Amino acid sequence: MATENNNVKVLNIEDFEQSEEFVNYVGNGLLITDRIELAPFADERVRINFFLIVICKEGRFQLEINGKAYQIETGNTLTCLPTMILCHGMHSPGAQVQMIGFSNDFIRRTVKQSIDMQKTFSYLFQNPIRHDLGTSHSTILSYYGGLISEKLKDNGQRFRNEILEYIFSALIYEILSDIFTCIGHQQEEDTRTSSRRVFGRFIEALSADGGRHRSLAYYANLLCYSPKYVSAVVKQTSGRTALDWINEYTMQHIKYELKHSNQSIKEIAEMFDFPNQSFFGKYVKAHLGMSPARYRNNEE
Repeated sequence: MATENNNVKVLNIEDFEQSEEFVNYVGNGLLITDRIELAPFADERVRINFFLIVICKEGRFQLEINGKAYQIETGNTLTCLPTMILCHGMHSPGAQVQMIGFSNDFIRRTVKQSIDMQKTFSYLFQNPIRHDLGTSHSTILSYYGGLISEKLKDNGQRFRNEILEYIFSALIYEILSDIFTCIGHQQEEDTRTSSRRVFGRFIEALSADGGRHRSLAYYANLLCYSPKYVSAVVKQTSGRTALDWINEYTMQHIKYELKHSNQSIKEIAEMFDFPNQSFFGKYVKAHLGMSPARYRNNEE
């Protein structure tokens, strides 16, 4: 166990090999314990050089990570990444907490290189606590915990260490599966939030324009996106095409001018930037089923 200049002790998995009073098992880059009252970060600051998963089975457990306090309750898990500084570990009376540690080497030889661990680390750094494990996931973690506990009791079993290593490997993939599901949900929500924001800006632009522009490319350029992207976002968010919205807003303004303005049809066509009155008439008839003059004179 090394000590940094700022009195922070550096802990590796191997440092626990002589701590029989604290650990239930340590070896091959693995660590498991439920003796939280003896944890080294209860009364000193330590930097861990391994992955640490804290599972709260009952009660409450609090731990300060990089200067920020986190609290987990029954059914929650807390994940600490390598290089994090832990201190002030506290637990409620009668709390049952299990800690599982994986060395960097164990992770490297267990997890396939094709898996994007950087994305996993980024997610865990921002979301160290899992509250919403759900019945299914909690049951799976309890199953692994029980299986590990049973194997730890059987000191004389041949290949026990190898069996434990495979159980831990399977546990890692269970955890990774859960994390990637959460990442996927988060990305979907981020996409939905971004889409709603773009759609809102599109509608605001339509309202402010007053029906003078009827080109999707105009609004896409205004929003600094490609027409294809704006079209997809509007369709996905509202269920209608961008041109539907553009034409609807344009016709609302045109209908108002035809009914409530004293301007001539030619002047109204110019107001809405139509190239000529004939084109304006065709546009109105396509959307109202009648000419501008007939609509103006039609009693509703």
